[in-house]
Amino acid sequence: MRKSYAVGLLVLLTGILASQSMAQMPKAKFRVNTSTCLDTLMTTHVVKLLGASKKGTSPAMTWTVANGAVMTNVGGDVWEITLQVMGNDTIYYKYWTGFDGTTGTFHWTGWEGPLNSGVTGAENNRALIMAGKDTTLELEYYNGWETVQPQYWRPFASKIDSVAVYFRVNMGGTSFNPATQVVDVRGGAPMGTDSPWSTLVVLSREVNSVNNGSFWSGVAYVPKDSITPGVTQQQFKFVIQPDIWEGTANRSFTFASTNDVTIHWYYFNNKAPSGPKVTADLLWVLKLDALEKANLFDRALGDKVAVTGAKGWPPTGFNFDTDTTMLKMTYDPTAKEWDLVESFTLFPNEVLKYKYYIRWDSTRFDTAHVNYIPGLMMTDGWEEPGVTGGADRSYLYGNTTPQIIPGDFGSDWQFFNSLHWEGVSTHPIQVVFNIDMAPAANVATNPNVLFRPGIDTAYIQFDGCMTPITQGKTMWGTDNRLMLNDIDGDGKYTATYDLTAPTFYQMCYRVVYTSTTGEIWNGSGAAVVGRRYYQYVHPTQVMADSAMWPSTYVLADMPWKLSDLTIEDPPDLNTVTGVGGGGPDLPLSYALHQNYPNPFNPSTVITYSIPGSSNVRIEVYSILGQKVATLFDQEQTAGTHSIAWNAQGEHGQRLGSGAYFLRMQAGSFSQVKKMLLAK
Repeated sequence: MRKSYAVGLLVLLTGILASQSMAQMPKAKFRVNTSTCLDTLMTTHVVKLLGASKKGTSPAMTWTVANGAVMTNVGGDVWEITLQVMGNDTIYYKYWTGFDGTTGTFHWTGWEGPLNSGVTGAENNRALIMAGKDTTLELEYYNGWETVQPQYWRPFASKIDSVAVYFRVNMGGTSFNPATQVVDVRGGAPMGTDSPWSTLVVLSREVNSVNNGSFWSGVAYVPKDSITPGVTQQQFKFVIQPDIWEGTANRSFTFASTNDVTIHWYYFNNKAPSGPKVTADLLWVLKLDALEKANLFDRALGDKVAVTGAKGWPPTGFNFDTDTTMLKMTYDPTAKEWDLVESFTLFPNEVLKYKYYIRWDSTRFDTAHVNYIPGLMMTDGWEEPGVTGGADRSYLYGNTTPQIIPGDFGSDWQFFNSLHWEGVSTHPIQVVFNIDMAPAANVATNPNVLFRPGIDTAYIQFDGCMTPITQGKTMWGTDNRLMLNDIDGDGKYTATYDLTAPTFYQMCYRVVYTSTTGEIWNGSGAAVVGRRYYQYVHPTQVMADSAMWPSTYVLADMPWKLSDLTIEDPPDLNTVTGVGGGGPDLPLSYALHQNYPNPFNPSTVITYSIPGSSNVRIEVYSILGQKVATLFDQEQTAGTHSIAWNAQGEHGQRLGSGAYFLRMQAGSFSQVKKMLLAK
């Protein structure tokens, strides 16, 4: 009995002493930065510490992946683990990366490449000679390369007076040519400039990375004295040179300290690749009938068209005939369309960005030649499609072959600038613009120098619009401006444009006003949908072979906005609403036509006819008989006219859903129609 008791006591004391010994072992904190892993390692994936110890550690070291010590992500690319280690022990180790506990990342199946620790016996591994006290190892960088790296290597140089910022982007889900195109990072202060953003660093391709080199990386530097830790923020985006910006919101990070930092990698446009890749012939079909009707395109004279962007964008000063990014289209006289068939090998769900481009014949720019087009410039060949608000067109790559690019407006074709073949008027149209400038004079909605009613001058500035070219004006120059006027001092400014025929139904413009510091333009950057207003004249009728257009059209009121400008949906020119051809015949009687559409939300078009010159008054009344809006009140010539109404009241307020009465009065003529606003 005494012997048994003694043995039990000895075991207990041994356990207590061992526990106390373990608790007294010094601690070693290992830290690794995995921004140099060549695969798509996420913070939710797994990083392990693998290795061997001569005297033992807690948890125990092992070279077996399944039993390796799992590290903890402490933010971004940095992972940590703390071991208890015997004093004067030597540990040989490496870091391992995986998508789970046993599935390694691309390249070396998760294992690091070879390293030189400078410690005898470590071979190609890292080494730690442990002293008898707690220690935190210097931050180490995962060696994703095949070449030998020093144990404490870095993918960039550290500088005394600057902070290194290491950027990475995965381009695997984006269609571009890495052999001819380069990726960079652009941003504002403190690393760059705010207006406009400047290039922070041009990235280099990691040719050995996953998906045949889909990662790009590079380092930029910022002075330490320009950083307040925890406060200073940096905004940036990735850009395919020369000017293909990500369509995401601005990316950003806050400097936590004045230490060098790596920014966890992103997918360009947040678009991941999906595979396997598919080789397919893509078919583009384009119609240029609208431009031909307006005498702005003639294939017989040598005018040509191409798709560009799908296989890269051309450099500055390119030659249309020889540039390989200009995918030339061919005219099919039977189908009366322009076609292009081009082969691609891409991941399904990759997004192709592209636009159409016209190369006009050189005689178009010769003032002495019969083919000369006043106002047209060679640089006007770039498409500014209304269906995208002027931004690049996009196509979501599929997994079938062949693939057909969808048409505009639900048709089989796309249209240059999204100008439908019936979107051309062969008769003059008086277009009235209405801009509410009150937001431009309000500090709550305008961060610029405020607009001063009665002092500053405001203009409609046509921007990327081909309609001014039909009037002998330029697409981009200031010669195409229309001055806005506030006749009654209510802050709502108007401008009238008497368009000669042939002309287009599409109006795309910005608003410019003068100030004490120079001109103030609204609208946002070149790659952003909503950088200009898009509005359309609506036809009175659509026939099978043409459309009838009003003599006068009052565009819906547009509020001044700094950015994200309103893009209206174009009218339906595919659905026939009448018979017979359009002509210049004047109406024989007064008529107020039913608004279309009806019910509507939020916009509708009101069309009316007058047989001779008359003062016309168009008003809207509530179901209780209260006048809620005056849409038009002035002298007008004979013809059929239209007004767009966006359900705004007399003071610009949005009206609620319900029934409204539309009343027209012209001389002794008066007529009422019922409208239904449905929300």
